[in-house]
Amino acid sequence: MHARLDGTVTERIAFGNIVPTGLAVSGSTVYMGQAGPVPHLPEDGKVVAFRPKEAVAAEVAPGARLLVDVEFGRGHRLYALSQGEFGGGPAGSPALPDTGALYRVNHDGTLALVVDRLNLPTSVEFIKNTAYVVTLAGEIWTISDVHPNRP
Repeated sequence: MHARLDGTVTERIAFGNIVPTGLAVSGSTVYMGQAGPVPHLPEDGKVVAFRPKEAVAAEVAPGARLLVDVEFGRGHRLYALSQGEFGGGPAGSPALPDTGALYRVNHDGTLALVVDRLNLPTSVEFIKNTAYVVTLAGEIWTISDVHPNRP
């Protein structure tokens, strides 16, 4: 959607049943996490990218369950936060406890695990080499020493 100060709203890009989540911006490119439809299978969780005037998003990196956020870290590397394995229940229900993970998006379109066993993460922010993860319970955790080029 594009909103103007006069209240006019224009749709820029539409998505199907994918549950769009976090956004990160680099230049004029928007990166978006997709949780995918219930039951949030790994192949449905992906990072996509699009520009404001494009009608289709390009897949950047697939393969994470229930993605909830994307964010740039040090070295302008993109990271994706997964809440984890869907525990069942109605749409919008959280993942199972301790199944979340933080991934680095590699240049070849793969996801590299940074840390797993996170308990219901909802968002991530980076300051230097530290990731700050907010959880569904309102806790803020730090993941120290996150380096963009570490395997």
